[in-house]
Amino acid sequence: MKYEAKIGLEIHFQLKTKTKLFCRCKSEHDASPNTNVCPVCLGLPGALPTINVEAIRKGISIIKALHGEIHRVSRFYRKNYFYPDLPKGYQITQHIASLGEGGYLSFKVDGVEREVKIERMNIEEEAARSIHVKTGDVLLDYNRSGIPLLEVTTHPDIKSPKEARLFLEKLRNIVSYIGASGCDMEKGEMRVDANISVKKKGDKEDGVRVELKNLNSIRAVEDALEFEFRRQAEVLEKGEKVVKETRLWDEFKGESRSMRRKEESHDYRFFPEPDLPELVLSKEFVDGVINKLPELPEERIKRYMNMGISEEIAVQLVRDRNMADYFDEVLKWYGEPEEVAKVMINELSGLVRKYGENYSLFPLKAGDFAELLKLKKEGKINRNQMFLVINRFLEGKGTLKELLSPFLSKEADFSLEEVVDEVLKEGAQLVEKYRAGKTGVLGALIGMVMKKTKGRADPKQARELLLRKIEEG
Repeated sequence: MKYEAKIGLEIHFQLKTKTKLFCRCKSEHDASPNTNVCPVCLGLPGALPTINVEAIRKGISIIKALHGEIHRVSRFYRKNYFYPDLPKGYQITQHIASLGEGGYLSFKVDGVEREVKIERMNIEEEAARSIHVKTGDVLLDYNRSGIPLLEVTTHPDIKSPKEARLFLEKLRNIVSYIGASGCDMEKGEMRVDANISVKKKGDKEDGVRVELKNLNSIRAVEDALEFEFRRQAEVLEKGEKVVKETRLWDEFKGESRSMRRKEESHDYRFFPEPDLPELVLSKEFVDGVINKLPELPEERIKRYMNMGISEEIAVQLVRDRNMADYFDEVLKWYGEPEEVAKVMINELSGLVRKYGENYSLFPLKAGDFAELLKLKKEGKINRNQMFLVINRFLEGKGTLKELLSPFLSKEADFSLEEVVDEVLKEGAQLVEKYRAGKTGVLGALIGMVMKKTKGRADPKQARELLLRKIEEG
């Protein structure tokens, strides 16, 4: 490859607060259009903003999680530009004196550790939502106007579209983990703008920076950057110059198109927000936020690996905080971390998606799951019986105690030997196939035994008995 890229990202996180940044209107995603509005977020004359302290807490938690420097003194500015979704004609944001700066995020690319440095992190307000309708008109919903954001801007340390994707996946995991944002890109809770410049390898001067917008998923970020890398390389290959501009990504066509020339900082005529004083944070306030931060994903992975769990499984557990919390809860009653992790990842997670969306909403509580694992370990029930009970419980066919009762009775209400004899008689053709060398049919015979006993037979015992009787036969 003759060319190389430099990529920087601007990520906006909608902060998880009950109200907006400068007023007491609710911060909701699915409210009826223009119902969560007031003179402040509509930009009416004379309305004065007041800061949402919870938004500052959420912002501090992200800065700390990314190893950034938290500024005890910061200030807000007016970013001036005209657009219909901006009711005041300016956006209240931070410019020179940010809430935080510096920091980094490390991640692995093909097993190699990479680090991307963070430039700054600003608190700012969201614009309104533009809704394009079939008639060609654009409707505006000001419910979103004024919702608190934290803008995270990276240095151009990212070298490839793949690195950009891996960086964003880890960043989203961290921010979601600490509860600072929902990070749902479909709801607009996390938005990404990408800047990319391309140059020939060995050139001293950087290439011309192009901004990419309308990136509505992490996959779209990677796809758009790959397209733009190829486009700029082709322009340079022809001996032409890349134009400094903002381009829109068209996901359906799989290409970017020119939107406007790229604005510079001076185009926005930043000046200090006269209606808001400097934001001054006490050491006690900042320390209070930091002390309440949960265990971060990387720390949790290391803790799980110290339990004897492989890094691959630990990463899978930690990818979803609800799953990791459930795992920790199960271990309080049943201390077999490797077994619990494998059963959760390989078998239980499918049921969670079907019956609870995520582990925090799953009807089977962690303590009950631990009790079932204990019974299996003690030999009182087998794996099939355990999952039969779980499935019936999730289907609402009884309590766990009621569903376990038939399996825990001292005497079974069936004779395994008699059931096996019935199966061998009914499945005579399968038996002949087995004797002819098609040993895979044994699974079907075992399945017949399990069906007749309603899942209460021990599959291992059924297998041994079937084999013995086939060989004797």
